Amino acid sequence: MADTFVKPPFYLSAKYLNDVNDSLQGGQLTTMPTGFSQYQQNIPGDRIILDDTTAYALSDTAVGTLYGGIYMYVNVTWTTTAAAVGGIAFFTGASVGSAAASGGPSTAYQVTGDAQATTTLPAMIAGIFINAITKANLGWIQVAGVAGVLFDSTITSTVLGSLVVAKATAVVASTADNTTTTTITAALAAAIIGVSLTTVTTSTVVKVAITRGISRI
Repeated sequence: MADTFVKPPFYLSAKYLNDVNDSLQGGQLTTMPTGFSQYQQNIPGDRIILDDTTAYALSDTAVGTLYGGIYMYVNVTWTTTAAAVGGIAFFTGASVGSAAASGGPSTAYQVTGDAQATTTLPAMIAGIFINAITKANLGWIQVAGVAGVLFDSTITSTVLGSLVVAKATAVVASTADNTTTTTITAALAAAIIGVSLTTVTTSTVVKVAITRGISRI
């Protein structure tokens, strides 16, 4: 079954969750007069909980397969790295707990495809992109559960059950690494996503159990 954290019901502007690419906040059911609310439309920060069956039913499998977990509706932007299926979505300091975040829908709950805080410290993980959302549009990312994560073209290990982290200085920006390291540095701990559930292949979207609390209120 599906559930919501914020308000029932949630609205999909596309048939499938991983096809949502809204140019207007929440999508638009009909043309509304200026100043009128669309009431139950989605707003950035809304989250939904899906079980495996519902997630699969809401999957455009030509884009990717969705699994049980928590999904969040967000604003999307970037400077150099476009949103990609399985790519890591990072939050920015300006979009969280600041005046900018309360300044309007273009900055609240905004994520970027560019590694934050830096490419050598990709620690500000908001979730995983489930589709290639257009810059300045809105859509859903996954923040908990089992997610399809895009791995870099160079990885440390292919062994399933290994630690999955956002790869520092990735060859392909905002991708993941699979590592069997027994030494956890502060930088590595900050970049943890979860655990690989299948054998990992380079440059491929692979199932990962998200083990860190990467959602936000």
